[in-house]
Amino acid sequence: MSHNKIRSLCIGAFLVVALCGSASAEPVWICSITEGVETWDDGTCHLPDFGGLAMPTFLKVDLNRKHITIMAPESRKGEITQIGVFQKGDGKWVIAGIEEGRAWSMVVSDDGHMTLSVSGDGTTWSAFGHSMPAD
Repeated sequence: MSHNKIRSLCIGAFLVVALCGSASAEPVWICSITEGVETWDDGTCHLPDFGGLAMPTFLKVDLNRKHITIMAPESRKGEITQIGVFQKGDGKWVIAGIEEGRAWSMVVSDDGHMTLSVSGDGTTWSAFGHSMPAD
C-alpha cells in the first residue's frame, strides 16, 4: 500500500473518530408542569396569565438540539424555545435562555424535579414539576 493511501486512511479514520467524539450525548428529558404562579412587582400573586394561550403542561428538553419543545396541550404543541446555555453540577442541570425580551432559567435535577422561572416586565412566572429521561 502506498504512503499516500495509508496517509489518506489515517486522516479519514481520525476524522471519523473526531466527528463521533464531538457528537456529545447530552440528556433529553420529558418534563411535566404541575403548578405555576405569576408574581408581580407589587407583591401580588395569581395563576399565570398567558394572554389567552393555554399553559404548557408537558415539555421536551433536548440539550443536544439546544431547544425546548412544548408537547402539550395540543393547542401549543410544537412551539420551540432555544436554549442559550446549560451546565451540570451537584446532581442538577441548569439551563437558561432569553426569549422575547424575557430571561428564563430551568433546573432539572437527577432525582426527577424540575423548576422553571421566566422573568421580565415587572413579573416573574414560576413553575414546578417533574422530569424523566426521554428514553
